[in-house]
Amino acid sequence: MSAGDPAGDAGPSSRRAGAAARPRRFPTAAQPEVMRAAEKDDSYAAHVTEACRDAFRHLFGTRVAVAYQNEIKLLGQSLYYLLTTGSGQQTLGEEYCDISQVATSHGLPPTPARRMLFILYQTTVPYLAERISSRIVSRGIYMDDSQFDNHHENDNPSRGITESSTNTNESSRSLSFPMLSRLRSKAHAFWLWVVQKWPSMLPLGQDFIQLAIRTNLMFFYFEGLYYHLSKRGAGIHYVFIGKPMNQRPRYQILGIFLLIQLCILGAERLRRSNLSSIASSINQISSGSYPSSTGRSVPVVNEDGNIISDIRHGKAVDLASGSEASSSKSKCTLCLSTRQNPTGTTCGHVFCWNCIMEWCNEKPECPLCRTPITHSSLICIYHSDF
Repeated sequence: MSAGDPAGDAGPSSRRAGAAARPRRFPTAAQPEVMRAAEKDDSYAAHVTEACRDAFRHLFGTRVAVAYQNEIKLLGQSLYYLLTTGSGQQTLGEEYCDISQVATSHGLPPTPARRMLFILYQTTVPYLAERISSRIVSRGIYMDDSQFDNHHENDNPSRGITESSTNTNESSRSLSFPMLSRLRSKAHAFWLWVVQKWPSMLPLGQDFIQLAIRTNLMFFYFEGLYYHLSKRGAGIHYVFIGKPMNQRPRYQILGIFLLIQLCILGAERLRRSNLSSIASSINQISSGSYPSSTGRSVPVVNEDGNIISDIRHGKAVDLASGSEASSSKSKCTLCLSTRQNPTGTTCGHVFCWNCIMEWCNEKPECPLCRTPITHSSLICIYHSDF
């Protein structure tokens, strides 16, 4: 019996050693902790972006800093996340809220590939999407203007001879590389199709992105895993590593409210699509069956209550959409882009809010006429059509 006592004592000690060697399982982070960490990270990333903007302003001047403000924002966000998440460390917001990133159900930290994928989704993908969209829009405006100019220059015979000679040279070159020319023509035709369809596809794409963001937020309120689409795409969620609490708040009720909102928005979208189909059928009937004595068709009201101009050749032109298209061509003279939050000075010039504020921080004068201005004299213009 004495020989069996050590063996009997070895059983509990080995179980205790195994329990001590087993890794600790941390609970999943609650929604308030994840949201608070995200707000902190956005604030710190904005500080880094502001420091980069100040550096660019001192090195290259205010005009360059304003013209490349989107690139500077990309640089600041990329620096913040590369120095924290990219190096395998907690961000300042995660450290503040005692949460840590994990990528599997076993609580293992994310791999470097997942971290880099998250950084690309968080910083680079939105920037590229915005740049490509603005590039396509500007290209469409340029093509419309060039087509309008070519329509007035078709009567020039010398121009026609030059164009015919150039077309002959291009055709002779294309005969030597038929496969390459065929691929090039297909790519050019696809590019033209995208440029032509982009004004009608852009609102649908924006609505789809907003729907995806709200759907992701609804699932976050229910399950509490992925607050950003970039985190969901990279498969990174959070665990709580702080002191355990008895009651940790949850936001399931907000998920229910958001689900109801999405259902209402879907029903409204379905109703508007039905109204648009009815309006298009009325346009076809009015253009084909009820012409007026002057050769013009009867004006029709669309589903938004806006008056549609006279229908010619089976095409309806919306007066409101035409005014919006003309207003979209107005650009800020500082960033050379479409005005965001138009702001007027006392001398009557209009710029973007961020552009003129950055300019006033460096030079308290109008960039165009050099009239002295102050921050308090700037007027943000709402509901403008220019």
